Amino acid sequence: MKWRNAAIAAFCIGVSTGAARGAETDSRIPVALTAPEKAFVLDQMRLFVKSVEQIVTGLATGDKAMAVEAASARGAIRFRADGAMFPALNDKFPDKWKQLGQPMRKGFDELSKALAEGEDTMRALARLGSLMSNCVACHETYRIVDAKN
Repeated sequence: MKWRNAAIAAFCIGVSTGAARGAETDSRIPVALTAPEKAFVLDQMRLFVKSVEQIVTGLATGDKAMAVEAASARGAIRFRADGAMFPALNDKFPDKWKQLGQPMRKGFDELSKALAEGEDTMRALARLGSLMSNCVACHETYRIVDAKN
């Protein structure tokens, strides 16, 4: 029992010091945002994850209408129509961020349209996988930090 407690303690110490070290050695590019901007961007990211889950579920269960709606909800057309983007936020994003994000939204529009026109499930999943590579690339490249006021 003692070795188990010691192992657990060693693991916890390793995890906590590793996490602290990780923050210092995070080589991703910082993007400084105000608290409201940060909340908006993080909310958008959560909505992307939710939509991806709905697209996959819709395709897996044969509910293409669910997949079409979920893809459309994250597309550029609806995003522009919602008008929720902070006016100055786009200027804070590095060019590469924009090169990942803008085509991704367009890709969700294209996925929605293709599904509505009868695209088969495997092709739609391949298209979704390609879109997700933008998410991965962005998260590997950037981190959001608090703007200094």
